[in-house]
Amino acid sequence: MVRVIYVIHTSPGRTRLRLPWLRRDAKQATSLADELLRVEGVHEVQVRPYTGSVLCIHDPRDLDVERLLEEVRRHTGVDVAVRPGEAPLEEAALLRSLAEGSGVARAASLFFKGVNVDVLRATEGHMDLGALATLGFAAAGAVEVAMTGKLAAPPWFSLGWWAFRTFVTTEKAAIQNTAVQVRHDGGDTPG
Repeated sequence: MVRVIYVIHTSPGRTRLRLPWLRRDAKQATSLADELLRVEGVHEVQVRPYTGSVLCIHDPRDLDVERLLEEVRRHTGVDVAVRPGEAPLEEAALLRSLAEGSGVARAASLFFKGVNVDVLRATEGHMDLGALATLGFAAAGAVEVAMTGKLAAPPWFSLGWWAFRTFVTTEKAAIQNTAVQVRHDGGDTPG
């Protein structure tokens, strides 16, 4: 994801920023606090690495919000700032992932599509990966029944998977028509 500085709240002399990526870098959070305390007009800086929250108490006559953002940009190397009411840049990436699948899902899909092409090529188009997997599982089940002489109940995780798969298959329209909420606060709660 794009590293972004979120302006959560401003009032004269008090500015709260959210830098979600600081949660993974407590050392940079401390360094940012130290650097901001050196800026003329800054009286107090509270950084909470756990939430990525940066609260700056400053003299509004010496330091306005834009100048404070310049200092944060300079010390973090992050150029993108999102103010209250603006849609975050990362929203487009999140919505793309929701529409097209995550990066991992797309990579896995590409891999299995390649395997499917190989299976089709090897069988001269008579069988694809789905048919091969179905026949393989059916054969494995038949061998187990033949070897044990009993038809065992499926394990809980298989039942769970089939419940999920049945839901996804039968409720495809509902799933496709359900809107997804994307939070605009950098993924955090106020604080």
